[in-house]
Amino acid sequence: MLTVVFLLIMVFSGLWIYEKYTETSYEQEEVLSYTQYGTYTYSASVTEPNPLYPEGTRLEMGKAAYFFAVSPTLDVSFIYSFEAADSADLDVEAETMIVASGKEGSGEEQKIFWQKKFSVGDPITVKMENGDIFIYNFTLDMPETKLMAKKVQYQLNYSSDLAIEIVTTVDYEGKINGQKVKGTKNFAMPINIVSTYYQVPAELGSREDTYKNIRVKRDPSLSMIKFPLFLFFLNAILIGALIPIGKMKKIDTEYIEKIEKERKKAPFKEFISKGKIPENLNSLLQVEISSLKDLVDVASDINERVIHDTASGEYFIIHNGTLYIFFEDPSEEEY
Repeated sequence: MLTVVFLLIMVFSGLWIYEKYTETSYEQEEVLSYTQYGTYTYSASVTEPNPLYPEGTRLEMGKAAYFFAVSPTLDVSFIYSFEAADSADLDVEAETMIVASGKEGSGEEQKIFWQKKFSVGDPITVKMENGDIFIYNFTLDMPETKLMAKKVQYQLNYSSDLAIEIVTTVDYEGKINGQKVKGTKNFAMPINIVSTYYQVPAELGSREDTYKNIRVKRDPSLSMIKFPLFLFFLNAILIGALIPIGKMKKIDTEYIEKIEKERKKAPFKEFISKGKIPENLNSLLQVEISSLKDLVDVASDINERVIHDTASGEYFIIHNGTLYIFFEDPSEEEY
């Protein structure tokens, strides 16, 4: 009789393996949707007589300092580009501001005590498609920039360090990869202005990647059929063990019961660890579970493992002050 039962389970497991291996399954995958690039380039023309450079010389990026007495104006280009995974059709508006502020601290502890913005020209609106590049050119009068920022600082009677940045705000709206989008991105160029010169970093490029989740087909894997495959081979082994016993007409009832218990517990082995139940349980709310399968289901739901006290035969979980327990005869074989 048991041989017939195990044979039926083998057939069922085989059908289960076939169904799992041939069914179509999907999973979520994060892929790049689009990338924004923004950078600044600059140069300073020598317009004043000086002992260092001939008038008309252009000082390129990367100088340690640019002197007010030599090159008081800074020619700047803001370059913005947009790359989508498939397509893009956007209305883009760019506005550049001089942002002067008083800051103290650094990192997450930094606090802005005051901030004042000065416009650099009028906002510019362009239409952009995938891969297009937008360039906005402007000139900064550095002594005038210093004067405007210092005037605010003086009126506030604020003596701490002054921070000056050129910030271009890019607003975009339209379609990317066929989907409607709307967003804003700021690109900053810090400028350090002291009494007789100003400094600008040599590296000013930045990028921002935006991702999206897509549903992709997952190829069949061994992990998908692990449990039914385990049942199939387990029952094959059990049938192989029972056939000689049937031929000898000598059935050990206790042995068969042991095998049956092993078979029932086998699917849950990977969820169970050995341990000892705590002695003081007065502080825990106790919930009795009717079967080992139900206890394993609870463990899966709350992301815990089932603990087996082999001495008492008790299976239990302790989670958030609650004891979930299943009682079993301690004389049973260990799993």
